[in-house]
Amino acid sequence: MSASYILRRRLAGSSKILNKYLQHGWNAKPSPSFTHPPCGRTMSTAYSGSLLDLSFHDEGMAVVNMKSGQNTLLPKAMEEWHQALDAVEQNPDCRALVSTGNEKFFCNGLDLEYVKTFTDHERQLAEYLDELNRLCIRLLLFPLPTVAAISGHAFAGGAVVAFAHDLRVMRRDRGWLCLNEILINFSFPPILLAMIRAKIPPGPILTQAVLQAKRYTADEAVKCGIVDQVADQSQLVNTAVQMANEFLGKHGIKRKTLHSFKKDLYYPVLQTSNGQVRSRV
Repeated sequence: MSASYILRRRLAGSSKILNKYLQHGWNAKPSPSFTHPPCGRTMSTAYSGSLLDLSFHDEGMAVVNMKSGQNTLLPKAMEEWHQALDAVEQNPDCRALVSTGNEKFFCNGLDLEYVKTFTDHERQLAEYLDELNRLCIRLLLFPLPTVAAISGHAFAGGAVVAFAHDLRVMRRDRGWLCLNEILINFSFPPILLAMIRAKIPPGPILTQAVLQAKRYTADEAVKCGIVDQVADQSQLVNTAVQMANEFLGKHGIKRKTLHSFKKDLYYPVLQTSNGQVRSRV
């Protein structure tokens, strides 16, 4: 039995993790307490980690700002993501979530230098990818509208994180969106591959994105339907906020309702098991 086969079986077991969270919620374990000031006219910092910050802005917007250079998805970064998402969910005044990075990188995916340190490569890589699965599915089902403000390069797992958001706005003049896993010999976990299929139009665009690792500029990504808007860097977050408000509409959407509809919409993703997607009965 090959190592790659064992790894695929291990990754397929991620559906058990999803079932746990679907049944018991994302906050089944006690989470750190945060101070949640009202979303008034001035920005307030709700959570500040070593790799990302969360701030509350006017109009009930929460903004996650990744701040670690290439913004790779180290385990610590994903832990801080969950702490920030906990803080957003615990603040009843928040209406939407915007995520962004720095002027060069939105997110550069899994940290390959960290992977090189693994001593039990197969087991540790499987656990690492399980954490990426968990973060992306949490974002996919988040009970508020989510907008990725792609401020720079979004490669591999970083592109997957962007696709886990409801909407995407990309910087006009700099940065590529690219699923380059095939070039670095990283297989997609079945759950994340199902999510990508749900987010990227089938046919030539999906083939280019997954099998040819096409690097999309902002204009190309909008033309292909994988990014919703482009914006100048100075207006990127403001555009994302505007998109979130348009998503909510005049009367807003209840969190419970939105979460329920997302689970229904992405049911095939959640049912991915052993590399297969089972149809809903």
